[in-house]
Amino acid sequence: MATKAKLYIATIATLAAAILGVVASRWNPESVSRFALFFGLAMVASAMKIRLPGFKTTISTNFVFILASIALFSFGETVLIGLGGALVQSLWKTQTRPKPVQVLFNATCLTVCTAAAFWTSHAIPTMLGLNSMAAMMVLGGCVYVVLNTGLVSLVVSLAEGRSLREIWSSCYEWTFPYFLVGAAVAGLASAASYGANGVNLGVALLVMPVIYFVHVYYRMHIFRAVLDNISSASHEHETVLAGAWRGR
Repeated sequence: MATKAKLYIATIATLAAAILGVVASRWNPESVSRFALFFGLAMVASAMKIRLPGFKTTISTNFVFILASIALFSFGETVLIGLGGALVQSLWKTQTRPKPVQVLFNATCLTVCTAAAFWTSHAIPTMLGLNSMAAMMVLGGCVYVVLNTGLVSLVVSLAEGRSLREIWSSCYEWTFPYFLVGAAVAGLASAASYGANGVNLGVALLVMPVIYFVHVYYRMHIFRAVLDNISSASHEHETVLAGAWRGR
C-alpha cells in the first residue's frame, strides 16, 4: 500500500479515536434496553450488504438505522451504531478474509461519517432556529452520503493510483439511489416512531421487511447492470472481430 494511503488511514483512525473518546466521556443512554433493541436491529441490517461493482467495499442497509438514530438517539449511541455496523459489514460472511487495515478503515471511516452527520444535522438547525425533523434528516443524510463516498473514493485513489474524480463519480452513481431510498425509509420510520410518549421502536420492527425488500431489489438491480455491461462488452468485441475478419 502506498505511503500516502497509509498516512490517510492513520489520520482517519486518529480522528475516529478522538470521537470515541468523546463518546466514552459523555456516555449516558436514556434507556439501555431501547438502545440495545435498536442496536440489534441495526446489526441485522448491516449484514444485508451489497458489493459495489469495481470496488472492494460494500454498502448495507445499516444507513437507514444510522440516519434514524440521529433523530431518535444521543450522539454516543448513534456513533456506536455506526461503528458496530461497520464491523458487522466488514466481517460477516465475506468472500475473502479482510485485511486488518481494511477493517480498521471501514470502522473508523463510518465512525467519522456518523459523527459528522449527527453534529451537522443538530448544530445547523439549532443555529438557524429550526425545530424540524425533516431538516435534520436531510442534512444528516446529505453529509453522510457525501462524506462516506468521498472518504472511500479517496482511499481507493491513494492506494491504487486511480483518478479520484472517476472513482467518486462511479461510487456515487452506484450508491446514490440506495441511499436515497434508505433516507426516505429512515425519515418515515423516525417520524412514526417519535410520538408524544417518546420513542416507540415497534415501528423499527415493522420497517425491517421493507428494508429487506429494498436490499433484495437493489442487489438484483446491480446484478442485472453487471450482466448488461458484460453483454455490451461482449457484443462490442464480437463486432470488432467481425470487422477485422471482413477486412482480411
